[in-house]
Amino acid sequence: MAETIIATKVREDLSKSGLNQLRREDRIPAVYYSEGKEAIPVSLDRHDFEMALKEDHSILMLKVKNKKQQAIVRETQYHPVKGYILHVDFMGIRAGHKVELAVPLHFEGEPAGIQEGGIFSTYKTEINISVLPKDMPDFLQLEVSELNMGDSLRVKDLADYPFEILDDPEDVLCMVEYPQLPEEEEEEVEEEEEMAEPEVIGSRESDEEEEESE
Repeated sequence: MAETIIATKVREDLSKSGLNQLRREDRIPAVYYSEGKEAIPVSLDRHDFEMALKEDHSILMLKVKNKKQQAIVRETQYHPVKGYILHVDFMGIRAGHKVELAVPLHFEGEPAGIQEGGIFSTYKTEINISVLPKDMPDFLQLEVSELNMGDSLRVKDLADYPFEILDDPEDVLCMVEYPQLPEEEEEEVEEEEEMAEPEVIGSRESDEEEEESE
Protein backbone atom coordinates (compact mmCIF):
# COMPACT_ATOMS: atom_id res chain seq x y z
CA MET A 1 0.00 0.00 0.00
CA ALA A 2 1.69 3.19 -1.16
CA GLU A 3 1.15 6.71 0.15
CA THR A 4 1.66 10.03 -1.57
CA ILE A 5 1.59 13.32 0.35
CA ILE A 6 -0.19 16.16 -1.41
CA ALA A 7 -0.34 19.62 0.13
CA THR A 8 -3.67 21.44 -0.11
CA LYS A 9 -4.82 24.99 0.50
CA VAL A 10 -8.21 25.87 1.96
CA ARG A 11 -10.36 27.75 -0.56
CA GLU A 12 -11.80 30.99 0.73
CA ASP A 13 -13.21 32.28 -2.55
CA LEU A 14 -15.85 29.81 -3.79
CA SER A 15 -17.14 32.02 -6.61
CA LYS A 16 -16.81 31.22 -10.31
CA SER A 17 -14.09 33.83 -10.69
CA GLY A 18 -12.24 32.18 -7.79
CA LEU A 19 -12.41 28.81 -9.58
CA ASN A 20 -11.12 30.35 -12.79
CA GLN A 21 -8.23 31.94 -10.93
CA LEU A 22 -7.26 28.58 -9.43
CA ARG A 23 -7.21 26.95 -12.83
CA ARG A 24 -5.04 29.76 -14.22
CA GLU A 25 -2.62 28.94 -11.41
CA ASP A 26 -2.72 25.28 -12.52
CA ARG A 27 -4.48 24.21 -9.33
CA ILE A 28 -7.47 21.86 -9.04
CA PRO A 29 -10.47 22.81 -6.88
CA ALA A 30 -11.46 19.97 -4.55
CA VAL A 31 -13.46 19.04 -1.46
CA TYR A 32 -12.22 16.98 1.48
CA TYR A 33 -14.84 15.36 3.69
CA SER A 34 -14.85 12.69 6.36
CA GLU A 35 -17.49 10.93 8.42
CA GLY A 36 -19.22 13.21 10.92
CA LYS A 37 -17.27 16.32 9.91
CA GLU A 38 -18.04 19.33 7.75
CA ALA A 39 -16.65 19.25 4.21
CA ILE A 40 -13.60 21.45 3.61
CA PRO A 41 -13.15 23.14 0.19
CA VAL A 42 -9.49 22.94 -0.82
CA SER A 43 -7.24 23.19 -3.86
CA LEU A 44 -4.15 21.21 -4.87
CA ASP A 45 -1.37 21.32 -7.40
CA ARG A 46 -2.45 19.77 -10.69
CA HIS A 47 0.92 18.18 -11.43
CA ASP A 48 1.17 16.54 -7.99
CA PHE A 49 -2.29 15.00 -8.29
CA GLU A 50 -1.87 13.78 -11.87
CA MET A 51 1.42 12.10 -10.91
CA ALA A 52 -0.34 10.33 -8.02
CA LEU A 53 -3.03 9.06 -10.42
CA LYS A 54 -0.41 7.65 -12.79
CA GLU A 55 1.15 5.70 -9.92
CA ASP A 56 -2.19 3.99 -9.16
CA HIS A 57 -2.13 4.92 -5.47
CA SER A 58 -5.32 3.89 -3.68
CA ILE A 59 -4.53 5.96 -0.59
CA LEU A 60 -3.29 9.53 -0.69
CA MET A 61 -1.94 11.47 2.24
CA LEU A 62 -3.40 14.95 2.11
CA LYS A 63 -2.13 17.85 4.13
CA VAL A 64 -5.30 19.72 5.13
CA LYS A 65 -5.04 22.69 7.50
CA ASN A 66 -1.49 21.60 8.33
CA LYS A 67 -2.69 18.14 9.41
CA LYS A 68 -1.97 14.92 7.53
CA GLN A 69 -5.15 13.07 6.57
CA GLN A 70 -5.38 9.71 4.80
CA ALA A 71 -7.91 9.89 1.99
CA ILE A 72 -9.14 8.18 -1.15
CA VAL A 73 -10.44 9.76 -4.34
CA ARG A 74 -14.21 9.47 -4.28
CA GLU A 75 -14.98 11.25 -7.54
CA THR A 76 -13.05 13.03 -10.28
CA GLN A 77 -14.78 15.35 -12.76
CA TYR A 78 -13.23 15.90 -16.19
CA HIS A 79 -13.79 18.54 -18.84
CA PRO A 80 -16.16 16.93 -21.40
CA VAL A 81 -14.15 18.12 -24.41
CA LYS A 82 -10.59 18.90 -23.37
CA GLY A 83 -10.33 16.06 -20.85
CA TYR A 84 -8.48 17.87 -18.06
CA ILE A 85 -9.52 17.51 -14.40
CA LEU A 86 -12.12 20.02 -13.24
CA HIS A 87 -12.79 18.94 -9.64
CA VAL A 88 -11.99 16.18 -7.15
CA ASP A 89 -13.85 14.84 -4.11
CA PHE A 90 -11.67 13.27 -1.40
CA MET A 91 -13.00 11.10 1.42
CA GLY A 92 -11.02 10.78 4.62
CA ILE A 93 -10.51 7.27 5.99
CA ARG A 94 -9.88 5.92 9.48
CA ALA A 95 -8.09 2.78 10.63
CA GLY A 96 -10.51 -0.04 11.43
CA HIS A 97 -13.34 1.41 9.34
CA LYS A 98 -14.18 -0.20 6.00
CA VAL A 99 -14.51 1.94 2.89
CA GLU A 100 -16.03 1.22 -0.50
CA LEU A 101 -14.03 2.05 -3.60
CA ALA A 102 -13.26 1.00 -7.17
CA VAL A 103 -9.95 -0.81 -7.73
CA PRO A 104 -8.27 -0.95 -11.18
CA LEU A 105 -7.74 -4.34 -12.86
CA HIS A 106 -4.42 -5.18 -14.53
CA PHE A 107 -4.47 -8.20 -16.86
CA GLU A 108 -1.17 -10.07 -16.96
CA GLY A 109 0.06 -12.44 -19.69
CA GLU A 110 -1.11 -13.42 -23.16
CA PRO A 111 -4.10 -15.81 -23.27
CA ALA A 112 -3.40 -19.19 -24.89
CA GLY A 113 -6.51 -18.76 -27.03
CA ILE A 114 -4.90 -15.92 -28.97
CA GLN A 115 -2.55 -18.45 -30.58
CA GLU A 116 -5.67 -20.18 -31.93
CA GLY A 117 -6.92 -16.98 -33.49
CA GLY A 118 -9.03 -15.79 -30.57
CA ILE A 119 -9.56 -12.15 -29.62
CA PHE A 120 -8.95 -11.02 -26.05
CA SER A 121 -11.65 -8.61 -24.85
CA THR A 122 -11.92 -6.84 -21.50
CA TYR A 123 -15.36 -6.04 -20.11
CA LYS A 124 -14.34 -4.41 -16.83
CA THR A 125 -11.33 -2.24 -16.02
CA GLU A 126 -12.12 -2.00 -12.29
CA ILE A 127 -14.19 -3.68 -9.57
CA ASN A 128 -15.92 -2.29 -6.50
CA ILE A 129 -14.84 -3.54 -3.09
CA SER A 130 -15.43 -2.97 0.62
CA VAL A 131 -12.12 -3.05 2.47
CA LEU A 132 -10.22 -1.98 5.58
CA PRO A 133 -7.57 0.70 4.89
CA LYS A 134 -4.74 -1.66 5.89
CA ASP A 135 -5.82 -4.18 3.21
CA MET A 136 -6.53 -1.64 0.46
CA PRO A 137 -4.79 -2.64 -2.82
CA ASP A 138 -3.51 -0.16 -5.40
CA PHE A 139 -4.76 -2.54 -8.14
CA LEU A 140 -5.57 -6.22 -8.75
CA GLN A 141 -3.27 -8.15 -11.07
CA LEU A 142 -5.09 -10.99 -12.84
CA GLU A 143 -3.24 -13.77 -14.69
CA VAL A 144 -4.97 -14.60 -18.00
CA SER A 145 -2.34 -16.69 -19.85
CA GLU A 146 -4.28 -19.96 -19.28
CA LEU A 147 -7.48 -18.73 -20.94
CA ASN A 148 -8.27 -20.75 -24.05
CA MET A 149 -10.66 -19.99 -26.89
CA GLY A 150 -14.09 -19.22 -25.45
CA ASP A 151 -12.84 -19.03 -21.84
CA SER A 152 -13.81 -16.11 -19.62
CA LEU A 153 -12.88 -14.76 -16.22
CA ARG A 154 -15.78 -13.68 -13.99
CA VAL A 155 -16.04 -11.85 -10.68
CA LYS A 156 -16.84 -15.14 -8.94
CA ASP A 157 -13.46 -16.52 -10.08
CA LEU A 158 -11.64 -14.02 -7.88
CA ALA A 159 -10.78 -15.51 -4.52
CA ASP A 160 -8.43 -15.32 -1.54
CA TYR A 161 -8.56 -11.56 -1.20
CA PRO A 162 -8.89 -9.87 2.22
CA PHE A 163 -11.89 -7.80 1.18
CA GLU A 164 -15.48 -8.11 -0.02
CA ILE A 165 -16.21 -7.74 -3.73
CA LEU A 166 -19.44 -5.83 -4.29
CA ASP A 167 -19.98 -6.52 -8.01
CA ASP A 168 -22.30 -9.22 -9.39
CA PRO A 169 -20.46 -12.60 -9.20
CA GLU A 170 -21.58 -13.41 -12.77
CA ASP A 171 -20.12 -10.22 -14.29
CA VAL A 172 -17.53 -11.04 -16.98
CA LEU A 173 -14.15 -9.37 -16.48
CA CYS A 174 -12.50 -10.59 -19.68
CA MET A 175 -12.91 -13.24 -22.37
CA VAL A 176 -11.12 -14.87 -25.29
CA GLU A 177 -13.73 -14.57 -28.03
CA TYR A 178 -14.06 -16.48 -31.29
CA PRO A 179 -13.09 -14.37 -34.31
CA GLN A 180 -15.94 -13.13 -36.46
CA LEU A 181 -16.15 -14.19 -40.08
CA PRO A 182 -15.78 -11.43 -42.67
CA GLU A 183 -19.14 -10.31 -44.12
CA GLU A 184 -18.35 -11.88 -47.53
CA GLU A 185 -17.71 -15.29 -45.94
CA GLU A 186 -20.92 -15.01 -43.91
CA GLU A 187 -22.90 -14.28 -47.10
CA GLU A 188 -21.32 -17.28 -48.87
CA VAL A 189 -22.24 -19.55 -45.95
CA GLU A 190 -25.84 -18.27 -46.05
CA GLU A 191 -26.05 -18.87 -49.83
CA GLU A 192 -24.72 -22.41 -49.45
CA GLU A 193 -27.28 -23.13 -46.73
CA GLU A 194 -30.09 -21.86 -48.97
CA MET A 195 -28.92 -24.00 -51.90
CA ALA A 196 -28.70 -27.05 -49.66
CA GLU A 197 -32.32 -26.81 -48.49
CA PRO A 198 -34.25 -30.04 -49.44
CA GLU A 199 -37.20 -29.83 -51.82
CA VAL A 200 -40.54 -29.86 -50.04
CA ILE A 201 -42.35 -33.08 -51.10
CA GLY A 202 -45.78 -31.73 -50.35
CA SER A 203 -45.46 -28.86 -52.78
CA ARG A 204 -44.12 -31.17 -55.52
CA GLU A 205 -47.08 -33.53 -55.17
CA SER A 206 -49.54 -30.66 -55.37
CA ASP A 207 -47.89 -29.47 -58.58
CA GLU A 208 -48.23 -32.95 -60.12
CA GLU A 209 -51.93 -33.10 -59.13
CA GLU A 210 -52.54 -29.76 -60.86
CA GLU A 211 -50.89 -31.08 -64.06
CA GLU A 212 -53.09 -34.24 -64.03
CA SER A 213 -56.28 -32.24 -63.55
CA GLU A 214 -55.43 -30.20 -66.62
